[in-house]
This record gives sequence, structure tokens and C-alpha cells, in this order.
Amino acid sequence: MHIRINKKRIIVYLLILTASVVFASFYGGLLPYVFLYGTLLLVPVSCIYILLNYRFLSVYQALDSTRVIKGESHELTVSFDNAGPLPVHDMELLLHSDRCIFDGITEGERIVIRPFCKVKILAGMECRYGGTYDAGLKALGFSDPFGILTVIINVPYTFRAIVSPGITDIANGYMDIENIMNASAAKSDIRYEEIPGNDMRDYHTGDPLKSINWKVSARLDKFVVRLPDKLDTRRITLILEAADVPERSRDTDFLRRRDYFLEFAVSAAWFFTSRGLPVTIIYPSAKITEMTIGSYDGFRDFYADIAGGLSYRSEDEKDRMHKLVQERRGTGYGNETAVIIVEDEWPGEGFCTVAG
Repeated sequence: MHIRINKKRIIVYLLILTASVVFASFYGGLLPYVFLYGTLLLVPVSCIYILLNYRFLSVYQALDSTRVIKGESHELTVSFDNAGPLPVHDMELLLHSDRCIFDGITEGERIVIRPFCKVKILAGMECRYGGTYDAGLKALGFSDPFGILTVIINVPYTFRAIVSPGITDIANGYMDIENIMNASAAKSDIRYEEIPGNDMRDYHTGDPLKSINWKVSARLDKFVVRLPDKLDTRRITLILEAADVPERSRDTDFLRRRDYFLEFAVSAAWFFTSRGLPVTIIYPSAKITEMTIGSYDGFRDFYADIAGGLSYRSEDEKDRMHKLVQERRGTGYGNETAVIIVEDEWPGEGFCTVAG
């Protein structure tokens, strides 16, 4: 809660108060003192009125979906229930306009709620950043009849949006690690290249005709087919070191940085998934979590989990993640190619590092 004072009106009020004191001092009598005491009691009576308004007011807000995607518009419902005998005059609506775009409701809009009445507002809302954060109505402003001061109180019921980042190609330029992957001599026994290689065997019923090597078949007087080469087994690991920022310090700059971090991580995961390459992802979800994605269903599970918020349950988990990142930055970590993304390094050169 904080109080916003209108400087011009407070000066006028003090001048009127001074005049009423002078008036009562020189003339006395009933009228001057009624004027004086009325002026003196204006502010405290207004504060009591505001507190009673807030005491009897209930606020509820909800979105038509518990999980949304960044940039999509959804319907926001905000309900006010005045259970008291006093009307609520010119209540100011303060929105999370730094992170949401609204349609049908505006920042600073004022409404009136009669005694024992309800008011419902339906508006469109679009979340601008990926992540988990408070959205919708942020606070309410209650003013005195003359607008001298406005008491701003946070709404008792906040709405927390879970916003999935967009799936884009912003990480593609960093994921050009084909040469590193192919440098490994280890080959898979179950995964093969799509294009036939140099190894050959006799033709078997059911083999595709395009795999037949016609020149060699003519020379040997029998059909032979070219076999696809085995794929490399070098393991790809995506490590996400999220920043640990207290809830009270998560301002617009943090939301913007977290949005880019999430979008970049999702883009990197999709880069490998869309090419049929399995990838292991290590990221903090309260505790350090490890997930291997080898299909679209696996990517979808990761995409849903990462939007729910990246956080550390303790300082020990944060230290473990940082130590893990420092270890994997070194070269020659087994048969692994590590793609390390550090949120605190954005937009510097250390934001994304490929080690292997």
C-alpha cells in the first residue's frame, strides 16, 4: 500500500486550512469553527471511508485458460462485490500494463460500485512475455472526494499467468555443431543415415529399388543394394542455467530477459527434435531436472514444463547448477556435446556456449 498525493490540490487544501484558522481566530462563533473543523477532519474521515470501502470489497479475476501462449489474446474476467453499506466512488483500476496488452479496459479507468452491488468487467488480455508472473489487475486506487490523496492498495486476489514462449528459430544460428558431432568415430547400431553409403549387400525381397547399385549389379550379374551409413552416437546435452531472482525483484527487465531465455531454450530443443536428434536437457525446476527428448511428445512435455517456471528450491541447488555448468564448459567431457545457455549472461557472448 502507498499514498499518492496531488501536489496542486494539497497546496489548495493547506491554503484553505490556513484561511479557516485565521477566520476562526478573528471572528469566532459557530460558522467559523464548523468550517475549521470540517476542513481539519476532511483527510482523516476520507481515510476511514477508504478503509471501510476496501474492507467490504471483494475482487476476483480469472483468465479463460490456465495456460496461455505468448502473444495470444484471451478473455479476462474481473469481478467486484461491494458487501458494505457505503458506495465506492471513482475507484481507479491499475493494471499490469508493463507485461500485458489489454482491450476493453484501460490503465487508470475509474468505476463506481453502489452498496450491496456487483460489477463485472470483461476484457481481452495478451501476455507479452513467456514465463510465470502476475497479470491482469494489479492494484486499486481509492481517492477522497476532492482528489487530494489516493490510497493505492494491491488487490487481495492476484492472478498468476503461466505463459508459454513462442516456438521460433532464434537459436538456429548457435546450433551449427554438425562438424563437432561428425568428428566422433562412435557409430550407432540402430540409427542410420537417410542417404545410402558405400557398404553393399545382396538384394533382398522388400528392399527399395532406389537402393540398388545398378553399375555394380551389372558387373556382378546379381542385384546388390547400398547400405546407409550408421549415424554418430555423440550425445547432445542442453544445459539451462536460469537466474535466481527474488519474486519482489522481478521487474519488466527481468521478464524481458526471462522471455528471451525461455524462447531461446525452446528453439534450441526444437532444433534437435525437428531433425530427429535426441537431446538431453538439464534445467532447474525447483530441483535440477534432467529430461531426454527423442520425439515430438517428449518436446511437448518439456515445452509445458518449462513455462511453469524455472526456479531453485535452495541455494544448494543453485550452486550445484553453477558447478555443473563450469564442469561442462571444459572440452572432452566424454562423448558429449554440451550447449550451455546462461540467463545472466544475456545479451553477452557467454549467453550460449557450445562445448565438446
